[in-house]
Amino acid sequence: MSEALFDIVFKGKFVRQIDQTKAVLHFSKLFKMSIEKAQMFFDGKARPLKKSLTLEKASHFRAALKKAGLRVSMVKQEPEESTAKESITLSEVGAVFANKPFIQPKHYDTSQFSLDELGVEITHKKAIEKPEFDLHEYQMDEVGVAFAQKQEVPELDIDISELSMDEVGAIFAEKQIIAEPELDISSISMEEVGAIFAEKKKIPEPEINIDDIEMID
Repeated sequence: MSEALFDIVFKGKFVRQIDQTKAVLHFSKLFKMSIEKAQMFFDGKARPLKKSLTLEKASHFRAALKKAGLRVSMVKQEPEESTAKESITLSEVGAVFANKPFIQPKHYDTSQFSLDELGVEITHKKAIEKPEFDLHEYQMDEVGVAFAQKQEVPELDIDISELSMDEVGAIFAEKQIIAEPELDISSISMEEVGAIFAEKKKIPEPEINIDDIEMID
């Protein structure tokens, strides 16, 4: 199967970030033509700019135009109908395209099965005894009788005569401003970036005399 080909079609559209004057200028620079000739491509008619491009080349070409603020479409080329018709042949009416293979029917042994008469129950429904409940200790009240009395809670007697309400937006407490401390940094100096604060002291390895030492089994 041949690779799909695409046409780059331009209809005079451009992005919102630029106006038509700037879009025409970009178009004329990309295709190296005059402003008057480039203006003709912005009349709304579909015009192919490039034809028969592969998917990779068409995508690259569209990305370059999009970067310049121009909007184009990739239209896939359809195969010609004549080529498709030549590869199709018609058979006569009633011709069989494929023969259905003969499948040997399977034989099942039904000698161990028997059929009852019509209407015979296959299984018997087992009767379940109805449970008995002792309801002698229960009684029913009339409709609307309350099962429990709602306990009344006395309202609290709160004296609010000495309370007052400020207006909306009133400040309850003033924020205390704390003065910033003054620090004397005149005696402090900063080293350059990468300066070493302390030199690492190299301690020599101790020399141990093992002449008088011996190993005992």
